[in-house]
Amino acid sequence: MTLSPLDDYPVHQIAETIRRVGTSDRNFYDRYYFNCHAGVDGDSEPLFLIIGLGQYPNLGVCDGFAVLRRGDDHIVFRASRALGDDRMDLSVGPLRIEIIEGLHRLRVVLDPSPEAPDLNFDLTFESDGPANLEARHFHRQLERVTFDTQRFVQTGTWSGSLTVDGDVIPVTPEAWRGNRDRSWGVRPVGEAEPPGRKADPSIAGSQNFFWIYSIMQFGDFTVVTVVQEDQQGRRILEDATRVWADRSRESEWLGRPDHQLTFISGTREVKSGTLYF
Repeated sequence: MTLSPLDDYPVHQIAETIRRVGTSDRNFYDRYYFNCHAGVDGDSEPLFLIIGLGQYPNLGVCDGFAVLRRGDDHIVFRASRALGDDRMDLSVGPLRIEIIEGLHRLRVVLDPSPEAPDLNFDLTFESDGPANLEARHFHRQLERVTFDTQRFVQTGTWSGSLTVDGDVIPVTPEAWRGNRDRSWGVRPVGEAEPPGRKADPSIAGSQNFFWIYSIMQFGDFTVVTVVQEDQQGRRILEDATRVWADRSRESEWLGRPDHQLTFISGTREVKSGTLYF
């Protein structure tokens, strides 16, 4: 049994060191997700950056990625390493996350490196309202728990710099916005397991689901919308919450979220959509 610096903090949930989670399920994960976009002022070049980092304690792996969309181009960075003993080490290769102030300010850095020759950045996320804790997501199939996750989401602004193909782009809170989320628990991750009875088409089809996850950022509030339905349209998970930027105001439940989507004929691509609360 190995200790880590985090064991010095009173954060234990089970009678184990903090690096060991409360289940031996191989699919346990603990992840960060960020998106960062420009062009909201109408003058900047439309850019969309997505960043992620995940720890998988029972697989002994830490993964990270960044992908920038510019026009029709995607610039992609990926990295992976052995997880090691220290769960507070939020780095993988040249990518790292620093928590400056929990639930408010985080720094995300991709250092210049041979592994990421076309993309690097040094960005700080600052929230514009409180984090919203979503409903717990739980699903069981053939008695096996396939989803048991918790997530919170938060909107905010970005500052710092982004370098693309040698061009340094200043990132300012006035023009760059986005959201982040943190999720952890059990969900299918990594390489596929032997399917067993799940290979039966009648059972495999029951795993298909419909998913809307929409975070809408307005001036003084954010609307968090989650809709998950099974193949028969039954609700598995739903949320519609208005989160006020003013932290003294309580979040407001907006009722059952409904949707009306128009698909491109012959495809599963959405042409247009409306959400109702």
